[in-house]
Amino acid sequence: MDYGSHTRRTATTDAPFGVMSDQGWRDLDLAGLDEVLDGQRDNGASYSVTPTCFIPAADEAGSARVLAAATAQANRLRRQDMVLLVPCSWRWLRRTSLSFLAEQIRACRHPVALVMQADGDPLERNQAAEGLRRLCRSCPRLVLWRTDLAAFDAMAHGALGAAVGGSAALRHGVAPRPDKGGGGHKAYPVVLVRRLLRYHRVATLQDWFAHIAPWTCDCLVCRGAALTRFTDRKADTIAALQHSVCELYALHEELDATLVGDERTGWWRQQLADAWEYHRLLAALTGTEVSFPKVLQAWRRQSPMALPRAQEQPGHDRAGPS
Repeated sequence: MDYGSHTRRTATTDAPFGVMSDQGWRDLDLAGLDEVLDGQRDNGASYSVTPTCFIPAADEAGSARVLAAATAQANRLRRQDMVLLVPCSWRWLRRTSLSFLAEQIRACRHPVALVMQADGDPLERNQAAEGLRRLCRSCPRLVLWRTDLAAFDAMAHGALGAAVGGSAALRHGVAPRPDKGGGGHKAYPVVLVRRLLRYHRVATLQDWFAHIAPWTCDCLVCRGAALTRFTDRKADTIAALQHSVCELYALHEELDATLVGDERTGWWRQQLADAWEYHRLLAALTGTEVSFPKVLQAWRRQSPMALPRAQEQPGHDRAGPS
């Protein structure tokens, strides 16, 4: 359950959690938070997720104290069925802030679900992809939330799990919008192209394959049909989503069959190498320029080391990031 509170309000040290109800916005004290989490479980959720408000960028005044307050309040709940949602700016992945973020995640007695907010893909920002890898290597109970194929890079580097968004608007965090929440989005057919390890608008695929036979897919939805067949009709939009889900689970099945460690990272490196070759093949077949995304380039680089513990860092300032 994700209430989307982080799309409506910015967290404070006094009120890191809150929900929008029929009666309006409600800041949650510890008892109110416990009540909301109980409600999720009573309605059939396997585990409860905190309705955390947005945590500002690490270089904004007081943001470190806000993050620490959310962790401290979550730790006061002696539950075994909850996840602390940490929706924050991608800037927390920069080197100057990463150690403090990791320290807070390690200090949490519950698994932590991380949402990275940015305009566009947060992992295309400077230092973000490397920072997330280091975080996953350092925090074994980390879950990547509202993400895309970064789910697989994260899990290959030690993350506990991931939640991939069903639409582009749910594949990264968004800045708080008090009046309209997370906002709507125009329904247009987007498909996961497994060979490229990318989501693409069907219109782009139709342009690429205008003069040659289009790529097909053998998933349970497509059954050998062309990936260019989807239209903006509701039925096709749903079918495109179902196709993407099938491809995600196929990838996950392969990942799950590997051993954690070198075998898993080796499997992921091979997926990235194959995607690189398919980008080159597609460009040659279509006679068009097919760019290899920055984030895939970043994932092909050498994996970084885990972060040292706070006590291992000379001159570490526990008050927050520099």
